[in-house]
Amino acid sequence: MQIRIAGFGGQGVILAGLILGEAAAIEGLNVIQTQDYSAQSRGGASVADVVISDEPIYDVVVTKADVLVALSQKAYEENKYTLKESGLLIVDTDLVKPDKPHTGAPFTSKAEEVGLKVNYNMIVLGYLVGYANVVKAESVEKAILRRVPRGTEEANLRAFKAGLKLV
Repeated sequence: MQIRIAGFGGQGVILAGLILGEAAAIEGLNVIQTQDYSAQSRGGASVADVVISDEPIYDVVVTKADVLVALSQKAYEENKYTLKESGLLIVDTDLVKPDKPHTGAPFTSKAEEVGLKVNYNMIVLGYLVGYANVVKAESVEKAILRRVPRGTEEANLRAFKAGLKLV
């Protein structure tokens, strides 16, 4: 399965990709996670590619995404061509108005509503995992505990669970 998460710097795209990849590895799957981001720390383009398989992986980047998560209009416009014809498009409905069939939720509003704006990426990751069933939620929770900064574990887990509930 090829998954691309695209947004802008500050949304936590790279960390979400790392955690998704680690969750797949926890499950014993083969995984490659790559990232691409601009020199700007906030506002520049940010992309995390995760390729998951139970077979050997030969593509180191997403060539045709089974799932595209677009978290800004610009990210959608720049990456929609990577989505397979039958692929799943997930968008932040607060920020993206796609011209293709899609699913999604108001991730930005939800993060503000539950007081977890800084954990926006975990809400998105929860929705992705809950909707697309790419890995088990328990594996993601383990990966969150391994990857997030000390002292932020509970907030990140709460955000992830809030994303699961949006499905």
